[in-house]
Amino acid sequence: MKLLPLLSEIIDKKALISVLKSMNYSEKEAKNELKDHLNRVKNLPETLIGYRILAVNDKKDINLDEIGSHFGENKVELLSNHSFCTGCGEKYYLITAKIPKKEVDLEETIKNNILYPNEMEITVKNKGKNVKIVRIEEINTENNDF
Repeated sequence: MKLLPLLSEIIDKKALISVLKSMNYSEKEAKNELKDHLNRVKNLPETLIGYRILAVNDKKDINLDEIGSHFGENKVELLSNHSFCTGCGEKYYLITAKIPKKEVDLEETIKNNILYPNEMEITVKNKGKNVKIVRIEEINTENNDF
């Protein structure tokens, strides 16, 4: 599926440039930065592997129908750099999911990557209703053993 011709229809480039300019980018710098982000989403594979951390009291409390919208692409980076604060509970779980490219919210992904450049997350549509959960692993936060 080729998304490049569709990007101009899906993504509000002016709004994203405004976000960048509000972060003290010049017009030229904002356009170049946006171009890099557009290339990144254009080159995403047809199916991505994404990772998400949830905090719940018990594994059965995980809503598998709406697993969530934000996924990291790098498991090691997510585990080592992410604060364990997604959800309300005493146990932490790493969710591994297969995400079809068509389920990626391109504009929100770019916007979130602009606002939170260290996270490099993928934002999916519909709270993750159409992602396929591959694995759920409990994380031992004392030694990151999962």
